[in-house]
Amino acid sequence: MSPNGRKLILAGGMIFALMGPLFADVTSKKQGMFEFSYGKYKIADERFDEVYKKGGSIEGIILSSSLAFGFDFYAEIKAFYKTGTLTFTQERTTLLLIPLSLGVRYVLPGNYVLPYAGGGADFYFYYENNPIATTMNIAKGYHLLAGIYFQFGQNSPLRLSGRVKYTRVKTTEDGIAIELGGFEYGAGIAISF
Repeated sequence: MSPNGRKLILAGGMIFALMGPLFADVTSKKQGMFEFSYGKYKIADERFDEVYKKGGSIEGIILSSSLAFGFDFYAEIKAFYKTGTLTFTQERTTLLLIPLSLGVRYVLPGNYVLPYAGGGADFYFYYENNPIATTMNIAKGYHLLAGIYFQFGQNSPLRLSGRVKYTRVKTTEDGIAIELGGFEYGAGIAISF
């Protein structure tokens, strides 16, 4: 990551931390959340654009559990599926990514608006199939995320969400380094309990 990128993340984190007094201090009795998520995902490796074209939809579920002092542990599992055309033979190829993310995030307390930021570890199961080869493996990496929940009333269990996430997941196949991570943005609907 570039020095300017680090400064931007540090400045954003400081602004996020200072926003706390702007929100009402609400004591929540909620223990966790179950969320359906839908978004767009773009693999950072430019070689994927040549074969699979840019981006695609990513869907999944997110489970979170309240820890202490506004922190949550979360686990998310999603699916990203693309079909494309091999650059030389023009034959069909398919890619399936199943990312599993585990992490901790801080949620600013509030009555109706609950912004959050966090990060954690990623485990990507990937499967690519075409006439040249079939590849199946697991890669590890990390992610940073930020988002916001919109709650419909202080006691409502229903929440809408919006989020952005950056993932860095590197692997090697046949001596070639591949970046499976990238940017994700999306929305979801959650039920707190």
